[in-house]
Formats: sequence, C-alpha cells, structure tokens
Amino acid sequence: MQRFDKKQATASARQFLSAGLSLLRGVTGDDAYEKYLAHMQRTQPEAKPMSAGEFFRAQLDQKWNCVSGCC
Repeated sequence: MQRFDKKQATASARQFLSAGLSLLRGVTGDDAYEKYLAHMQRTQPEAKPMSAGEFFRAQLDQKWNCVSGCC
C-alpha cells in the first residue's frame, strides 16, 4: 500500500490551483497587461510601453468606440 505524502500532495494541489488560476486569468483577460508588456519587450524593446492605466483606458476606448461594428 502506498503511503500518503503530505508534502507531495500539497505541492500537487498548489500546482493544480496555479494552473487553474493562470487559465482563468487568460480567459477573463486579467493578464492582458502582462501579455502586452511581454509583447512590447519582444517586438519593440526600445519603445516605452503604456502604463497600466493607459493600457486599460485604451482597451476600454477600443471596446466601446467600435460598438457599431465599424472597426
């Protein structure tokens, strides 16, 4: 019979929850700013990226200025 290893079980649970949280952040767009920063670093490392506030304002403007489907 296999012995229960509490440390291993805790590590597995922590890894599972971390993966779930990462998936949830990706689905909801909560990680959009981090993805934007990584993209800017990869494609335009010399350019200054927008601040978090500027980024989210631009996202909202893009979402709500194109409500009619023209964009």
